[in-house]
Amino acid sequence: MKRVTFVIRDPDINKVLGNQVELLLDDEANIIDAIKKVDELILRKTNNFPVKGCKSLLHLTFHPTEHRFYTHAALTAYSQTEKFIDVKANVDFRLPNGVIVVLALTICSGEWEQIVDTE
Repeated sequence: MKRVTFVIRDPDINKVLGNQVELLLDDEANIIDAIKKVDELILRKTNNFPVKGCKSLLHLTFHPTEHRFYTHAALTAYSQTEKFIDVKANVDFRLPNGVIVVLALTICSGEWEQIVDTE
């Protein structure tokens, strides 16, 4: 198991979870696994995802058919040994123990992509 600190910069989500959460993930976990874990924490605290029009943090940030993050999701990570880990471009990268992930939704700095619904 590994520890991941997940920092979220979104006022609606911050009202539910605060600015950051500590996650305990499997050793093989990647950024998608971390976001799914954050979604589990959100759903434990509220019946509906706090961002209108979205079902989850993963739905809000990740394009499922193109296997990439939307441009409106600013996402990066770092650790004690690595100053920059490009988890946005390397979706399947195995997160190291002790990594800090920062996700900011760029509400004010440009157009949002159309969010895809696969259902």
